[in-house]
Amino acid sequence: LQGSISGSVISNVISSGVVTIPAMKRSGFRADYAGAVEAVASTGAVLMPPVMGSTAFVMASFLGKSYGEIALAAAIPALLFYIALVVQVDAYSARLGLAGMRASELPKLGAVMKEGWFYIPVFALLVFLLVSLQEEALAPFYATGLMLVINQALPSHRMSRAQLIDFAAAVARGLAELVAILLAIGFIIGALSVTGLAGTLANDLVYLAGNAPLVLLVMGALTSFVFGMGMTVTACYIFLAIVLAPPLIKAGLDPLAVHLFIMYWGMVSFITPPVALATFAAAPLAGASAMRIGIQSVRLGTAIYFVPFCFVLNPALLFKGDPLTVTIAIGAAFAGMVAMAAALQGFVLGIGPIPNHALGWLARLSMIAGGVLLAMPAPRVTGLSFGGNLAAGAALAAAGLVILSISLRVTEKEKRRTTP
Repeated sequence: LQGSISGSVISNVISSGVVTIPAMKRSGFRADYAGAVEAVASTGAVLMPPVMGSTAFVMASFLGKSYGEIALAAAIPALLFYIALVVQVDAYSARLGLAGMRASELPKLGAVMKEGWFYIPVFALLVFLLVSLQEEALAPFYATGLMLVINQALPSHRMSRAQLIDFAAAVARGLAELVAILLAIGFIIGALSVTGLAGTLANDLVYLAGNAPLVLLVMGALTSFVFGMGMTVTACYIFLAIVLAPPLIKAGLDPLAVHLFIMYWGMVSFITPPVALATFAAAPLAGASAMRIGIQSVRLGTAIYFVPFCFVLNPALLFKGDPLTVTIAIGAAFAGMVAMAAALQGFVLGIGPIPNHALGWLARLSMIAGGVLLAMPAPRVTGLSFGGNLAAGAALAAAGLVILSISLRVTEKEKRRTTP
């Protein structure tokens, strides 16, 4: 929620990581793993409706759609991202036998509500203005104004004159940075438009990909990754929406899916080495190497690389299509992400750890392949029908579970045989 409102991955890592990373380390998580969890979760926060930072407002303007349509379409991809992260963290905890925080360490609900109740009406007002009244331009100002009024009315939270001056200065600095970034992007976009390079890039991508949408998407993903290095989320999206979105839409892909695709892949660099800005922010808090955190982040954040391909090739995940198709696609996607996350982490809840031998790796590969087909049943990629993709994915995932059960029995027999 915090990252969704702020729209900044780095500030979210720093502000929430101060609490979450030490708590995870006390529970038994390795330092690099705890830092990776925070980095990945903070990156995903910017993708989570209903706020999505400021990018959702810009996207609504680009596409000529209401903010509500953007938020609704982004809901399932964001949930898929987080279900993959939660399953991996849960499997990691189960594999190592880690327990949660003691009940005495958990904050009491009454105390939490007493300290933070005023966030609820502010958030409710923001959502109401965005979704019901569709006041995208004014909603943040009204919500911020209500927050300041409530804050100043409460003696325990009231800001002093010096704090108000610091607040105004911080807002001014943020606006100045944003203006500088947008001016720089304006120069780049102007140069591309005047020289015709933007159209050339679009035509070249379509020409090189031919009639293969998957190839075009891979090329678009790599381009988004490179252009997204070191840029803020909103600035990166604006640049990619002007330069990269047109060739993808020209190839016949859904415009809303394309814009969400470039938003996701523009953020990949936050957790992907060698840039991995979120992992560098988490490193001092975790007391671990940024590169080690980055390696863990790539595995934990696998969904951010994969989910965009799912909803572009299967727009039913964006609530496009008849209700039955949408329901089946969403259910299959969640099942597929759970299968892939469990295989990547090496533990299946209810069955046990995946051994590191031939049968274990075969089980992993089968579950990952099945998860891919379940989450991305795209007929024009596999050549199978929608139902055929789902059936093949379910069969492969089930085969992986059967192989895992057999491998665990083999491992248990070997232990008994070698135990005196």
